Amino acid sequence: MPEDLPLNTPTSLGSWVLLIAAAIDSYQLDSAQILKDAGLDLEELRKSNSRISAFSLYPVWYSAVEKSQDPYFGIRVAQHYQPNAFSALGMALVSSRNLHDALLRCARYGYVISDATDPFVEESDDEISMFIKPKKGIEQLANIYSMSAIICVLFKIMLTMSNGQVKPKAIYFIENIEQGTGPLEDFFGCPVYFNSEYNGAVFDKKSTQIELPFANSKLASSLDQWIDENLSEFKADLTSTRVQKYLLQNLTYGEINLQKVAQGLAMSSRVLQRRLKEEGTIFSELMDACRHKLAIKLITEKKQPIFEVALALGFSDQSNFTRAFKRWTGTTPHQYRV
Repeated sequence: MPEDLPLNTPTSLGSWVLLIAAAIDSYQLDSAQILKDAGLDLEELRKSNSRISAFSLYPVWYSAVEKSQDPYFGIRVAQHYQPNAFSALGMALVSSRNLHDALLRCARYGYVISDATDPFVEESDDEISMFIKPKKGIEQLANIYSMSAIICVLFKIMLTMSNGQVKPKAIYFIENIEQGTGPLEDFFGCPVYFNSEYNGAVFDKKSTQIELPFANSKLASSLDQWIDENLSEFKADLTSTRVQKYLLQNLTYGEINLQKVAQGLAMSSRVLQRRLKEEGTIFSELMDACRHKLAIKLITEKKQPIFEVALALGFSDQSNFTRAFKRWTGTTPHQYRV
């Protein structure tokens, strides 16, 4: 956490602010002055991979929309997006095996961009949806302008990764823009709905499972590990973070389940499940993510036999572990090690 920000202050990635500044400049406006009015120094943001209080960014959205006279400012932000705007997460998304994996990665590491919201993924037989839920008590930070920018950028990433082949079925926003959905529907190429329960996008599930041209499972896994090791401090107060830390420390030391983790964190199983649900995740997803991370470490660093890795991670046999590993990385443990 940056030293000048109080503990638990929601933060946003400095390079995300630079992207917003570039969009402001495209209207022939003075982004440096708009940021200065909000207490932000554009030159300082350019010097380092910093984080700023998400509260400082709040007035920037409204000022940008007011001065540009463009309520669809989020579209302009997306038009200026470059992968480095999201630090290592941007490259990890591009390296994902398919859009399904990229959406899961967005939900898992959304805090890299900002920890003022909780992204989560829902799946059915035919659809996969990514939603962004405002955190309780700071709902104002997830205003229509910031959310439209995030979802427009997400759409541009997905469009670029799939060479224009994958588009959402529908887009949802909690708030509305008085001027209507027209420009947003033109941008997304699908219906847009205001006054919804969540902000988010719905995709046809089958279309998100097509392998992408820039897929690199090894690179994506390495970037995941880098994010976990270098940026996880920005969500250190979350119950899901505590669960993952407990799992990573204890998963290879015998059978582990929700009840044992709850006991280790000094809470009941019911409370643990409720808190995880509030953060947009469930225990099985965290277990799966930790098994993935430990599997990569055991296979590449410690060179353990595959069957020993499978048993250490709680799989009943090597074949089940191999199927899970291929789902995580797109390749088998033996191929990954080579």
